[in-house]
Amino acid sequence: MSGPVPEGGEGGKEAAATAAGALEAEAKKAEEEAKGAKQKGKEKFAFPDLSLFAYRIFGRFTDRTKLIKDEELRKCLMRTTAARYVSKMYLLTVIGAVVTVAVTLPFLIRWMVFSYAIFSSLALGLLVGAAVFLATYMYPTYAAGMRKRKINSSLNFATQYMAILAGADVTPERIFKSLVKGDVDKVIKEEVGEIVKSIDLFGKDFYTAIQERIKDTASPKFADLLKGILAVGNMGGDLRRYLYMQGRAFMRERRIDMKKQLDGLGVAAEIYISMGVVLPLIIVVMLATMSFIGGSGINAVLWMYVVTFVMIPAVSALMLLILDSSVPREE
Repeated sequence: MSGPVPEGGEGGKEAAATAAGALEAEAKKAEEEAKGAKQKGKEKFAFPDLSLFAYRIFGRFTDRTKLIKDEELRKCLMRTTAARYVSKMYLLTVIGAVVTVAVTLPFLIRWMVFSYAIFSSLALGLLVGAAVFLATYMYPTYAAGMRKRKINSSLNFATQYMAILAGADVTPERIFKSLVKGDVDKVIKEEVGEIVKSIDLFGKDFYTAIQERIKDTASPKFADLLKGILAVGNMGGDLRRYLYMQGRAFMRERRIDMKKQLDGLGVAAEIYISMGVVLPLIIVVMLATMSFIGGSGINAVLWMYVVTFVMIPAVSALMLLILDSSVPREE
C-alpha cells in the first residue's frame, strides 16, 4: 500500500537541481576565467610593435628626414606616421644585412680565403640591405597605385548604388553609411568608412569629412566624385541625376579600359608565341645543325639544356607575371 510522497522528497529534488545549476554556473565561470587567463597570457607574450620598437632606436634620426610624407601613407590607409615607417625601413634594412652576413659568411669561409670571404659576405649584406630599403621605400607608392586601380574599377557600381539611394530621397550622410553596409567592393567600403569614421568618432560634419577624404584618397576619380557631391550639396542641385550621370561615365570608361586590356593581352600573346615558342625552336634547330656540322666551338648539348630548363621557364614565368599584373581581379 503506497502512501503519499513525502515533502522531503520533492525538496530534495529541488535542492539537487539547485546544486546542479550552481555547479554548472561555477563550471562556466571557471571556464571563462581560464579563457581570460589564456588570453592574458597571449597578450603578455605578444610580439611588440615593430614600428614602435624601430622608432625607439632610430626616432631621433627619422623625425628630421623627409623620405616619406604622411600623405603618402594615408593614401594607402597605413595606420602609422612617416617617422615610424622610416624607422621600420631602417630596422628592416639592418636586419636584412646582418642576417645575410651571418648566413653567408660560414659557407663562404669554406670555399674562399678568409679576407675574400668577409669582403664577399659584407658585399652581399649591403646588396640585400639596399634591396630591402628600396622595397620598403617603394611599397607605399606601389600600394597606393594598386588601391587606385581597385577604386577606379569599382566606382561604376558604387556610384549607381548611390544614385538609387539618392532617388529614394536618402540624405547624403545616410547614403555613405549605407555604402559601408551595402554589397559593394571592399575598397569602396574602406574609403567611405573613413568618412563615416570621421563623422561618428571624431564628431566632424559631413562636408568637412568629405574634404579631408578628397585630400587623402588614392584615386583622383573618387576625389572628383566627392567634389561633385560637395558642389551639388552646396548649390542645392539634383544629387540623383549627378550620381546617375557619373555612374554612366564611369561605366563607359570601364568598358574602354577593358577593351585596352584585351588589346594588350593580344599583343602579349603574340610576344609569348614569338619569344616562348618560336625562338626556342629556332635556337634548338640551330644548335642541332651546328653540332651536326661540327667545328662550332660550343657545347650544343649544354646550350640545349639551358634553353629547355632556363630560357623557356623564365619566359613563361615572365608572361605569367605580365598577365597577373594586367588582368583585373574580381572579388
